[in-house]
Amino acid sequence: MIELCENRSAADLTSSLIAKGREPHSIMICGEKGLGKKLIAKLIAQQLLCENGTGTPCGVCRACRMIEDGAHPDFITAPANALGNYKVDDIRALTADAQISPSEGRYKIYLIPDMDKSVQTLQQIQNTLLKLIEEPPESVVVILTAKSKEIFLDTIISRTLILQAEEVEPAAAQGYLEAHGIDRAMAEEAVRRHGGNIGRCLDYCGDEKLRAAAEYAENAALAIAQRSEYGLLKALAECELKKEALSAVMVYLQRIMRDACRMRAGAPAPRVFSQKVCGALSESFTTARLADIYDTTGEFLRRIAGNGLLSAIPAAYTASIFA
Repeated sequence: MIELCENRSAADLTSSLIAKGREPHSIMICGEKGLGKKLIAKLIAQQLLCENGTGTPCGVCRACRMIEDGAHPDFITAPANALGNYKVDDIRALTADAQISPSEGRYKIYLIPDMDKSVQTLQQIQNTLLKLIEEPPESVVVILTAKSKEIFLDTIISRTLILQAEEVEPAAAQGYLEAHGIDRAMAEEAVRRHGGNIGRCLDYCGDEKLRAAAEYAENAALAIAQRSEYGLLKALAECELKKEALSAVMVYLQRIMRDACRMRAGAPAPRVFSQKVCGALSESFTTARLADIYDTTGEFLRRIAGNGLLSAIPAAYTASIFA
């Protein structure tokens, strides 16, 4: 059976619509990476194609098992290249294929995940999909996923059932991790770093580079709290100067600044990124200044994503923070 930890409201809504014979033909699932958007899409495919036809998948019929194994011919995931961009020709081929009847089930379901990654072709892709979404064949369902609906055309948003993937409660996330073989100390650390985002927590537990990035970010944030330009430059210079590594450090720095703002505002923060670092930041800076650092960090995160000169990032970021 496909297991959802929380996020039941999204799945329950589609299940209810299917049970009433009001199957949505275009669905958008939004939320940060790691919140289970593709898992929700997979469950919706089971709801639509399960042999019991009630909207509540049995999990044991041939259709349910094939979907869980990624082998159902009527549940089709659009291919993207290594950078996440979709080729317009591939999407055109998908819309043409949609005119052909399903192979086995009542529906042919197309999943186009992570559309926010398709920066280079996003506009063309949406224009290519528009007719299919406006006038879908009765047997076709299109599922789109992205971080936010804001990247989509209004004409697509208006014709789409929008579902939001949410973080789970931190205690539930830690319980999930421990139930899946993560020791308590690592599970607790992962939840401090990533809150109730189970996917990111699992990545953190299994990826030494992510854990190293969190440590670099913690050292960098402590240097900011101590107003040490040398300390910040040193912490960033020690990080691997590659896009993925630097991006991870900046994402963690933003989370640290957010948690420091919460501490400064007096909110209970038993699961902040680091009590020591966030406490030092909240004592050193006003909420407005912490928000400025958060925004500056976000700007550098965008600069890294935009293929800026990575070797210049440590010095440029340090100069911006202490300007």
